[in-house]
Amino acid sequence: MIALTIRGEYTGAITLEDMTFPDSAAYDWIQISPDEWKDERIEGKLRRTFQRHIAIFAKQSGSLAIGPVTHMLTKAETNARAQVPVTAKAVSINVAPYPAPGRPLAASTLAVTDELSGDPARIRDDQTIQRRITLTAQGSMGHLLPPRPDLREPWLISFAAPEKRETRLTQDGPVAFVQWEWSLRPITGEQGALPPMRFSWFDTGKREMRGAIMPPIPFGYGKLAENVGGMAQAPALARWSSMAAVLAGFLMPLLVLLRSRRFPALSRLKAALHRLRPNPALTDLREAARGQDLLALRRSVEKYLGHEASVSPTQNLALHRLDTALFAKEPHDFDRDAFLAEITRSRGR
Repeated sequence: MIALTIRGEYTGAITLEDMTFPDSAAYDWIQISPDEWKDERIEGKLRRTFQRHIAIFAKQSGSLAIGPVTHMLTKAETNARAQVPVTAKAVSINVAPYPAPGRPLAASTLAVTDELSGDPARIRDDQTIQRRITLTAQGSMGHLLPPRPDLREPWLISFAAPEKRETRLTQDGPVAFVQWEWSLRPITGEQGALPPMRFSWFDTGKREMRGAIMPPIPFGYGKLAENVGGMAQAPALARWSSMAAVLAGFLMPLLVLLRSRRFPALSRLKAALHRLRPNPALTDLREAARGQDLLALRRSVEKYLGHEASVSPTQNLALHRLDTALFAKEPHDFDRDAFLAEITRSRGR
């Protein structure tokens, strides 16, 4: 942050005034306090003084030009009013390069908090834990703080609340604030850990790079019987694998023959053959859709989509609506029949 003070010393009666600080592609700026007008005696003469405090944030290194700044005054003369422009010349400031790779973040202080609504190492079955990370940087602006981290793990579903990002004005200058919140719930029964996070920033007081590190967060075991890597599903998977191998033995020669003849509808035939191949998770998905446990439905649809060749935009949208209902704080209407139809539509079921 570059602190800039614009000061004017005037004589005579001023009835109106207007000053517009110039915008620039080379910097961001914000006025950090109200304008100050007062009477002062300067070198024995009474003057009307004006002060405006601006915080400037350079977007790049090198010579930074600020201004000129014009203060348009309306002064009362004997029998009339006159407009008097007062202009301060442009100034240049040399901005040093940011001393590290990545997105620049400079502040006098950076505070990071990581809050959890429960102990993830002792999480119960079907329990949801809220995680909230808050960054507060003194002497910066909200849009200069880093973007939201991505919390995605194959054993976890996460639902992100809208972030809160703003610049707060205080007596000590601007303060950048951002807050992220997720609802986290393991779904596979596996033990896992969220990776550590590091937020690097330049300390403008000590003139050195510093880092705030969030340690990894381990999650305990859930339902071991439903562990995707466990043996509970092995017989069923073995049966379906055998059926798939037999079916492939009949279809592969046909596909080779069609490809050798440059069959024009090969892609359509492949899609039709995919729809004929049974999805081993379809039965469980239908049973879960008839129940009331949305988390069980979420597990079933994950298994179902894992056996599909691709996930369509319609299926992604349906999955998003399920997550919204799953993490809603209030009771949320959810049409299970419509959801099942959207998820299985690509197979014509």
